[in-house]
Amino acid sequence: MSKTALIDAVRRLDHAAVRRLLDANPGLLAARDRRGYNLLHLACSASAADPSGKKRQVHIADALLSRGLPIDAPVGPDACTPLFFSVARARNTPLARFLIARGAEPSRAPGGGLFAAGWWQDLDALELLVRTGAAIDRVVGVTPFLACWCWGRFEAAKWLARHGADVNHRDSRGRTALHHGIAKTFDPPLLAWLVRHGASPELPDRQGESARDWAARKRDRRWLDALGPQRTGQRPGGADPAARQRNRVHR
Repeated sequence: MSKTALIDAVRRLDHAAVRRLLDANPGLLAARDRRGYNLLHLACSASAADPSGKKRQVHIADALLSRGLPIDAPVGPDACTPLFFSVARARNTPLARFLIARGAEPSRAPGGGLFAAGWWQDLDALELLVRTGAAIDRVVGVTPFLACWCWGRFEAAKWLARHGADVNHRDSRGRTALHHGIAKTFDPPLLAWLVRHGASPELPDRQGESARDWAARKRDRRWLDALGPQRTGQRPGGADPAARQRNRVHR
């Protein structure tokens, strides 16, 4: 019974073959591919195109964990965990839910898994990860909210904003989501929505320019109008401290 046959069975999500091969040779549980992925990494990375495949994926993960594979083992330069792969590659929220129930910690996954869930606009995965401990404003260069906003993943960005993400987070150049929205000429109603959810047009970037300054230089006034009237008494370090609470209730 070869390691190659077992790895192939895991990738095909052939639950019966995986169990049969491991029963015949328990030592194969330590198998890894050329990248260093163990069997659980591989199982959670496989693509399951239909509900049946997603169920088999959970069964294989259960079998591998029951035989002793660690649930949060990191792999690769980004220290990816099986939970991360379940969201980023398999896109199997029931698998992610199963792994968390078995003890996987979202905090151990790169970006808490939120960047991956946001990229796919998987709102169920976002809800699961945040509810079970992923830090909503975890910074990996930027926050998940700002990444989703700049990627144009607006449904995910809006979900994060509604659930308390910092809509005024500034990147390494001091730019907020509103700065990026002006620069990328996002639809003005999107900017207006973000302002209603606590984004401040007055925050300066490292050059001392606010999103309002940028919008004011545009010939088309729709972007400036979307930012609303200029605020007074804005705290220089950020938005109104009650903004996050408003975000949670302003659905």
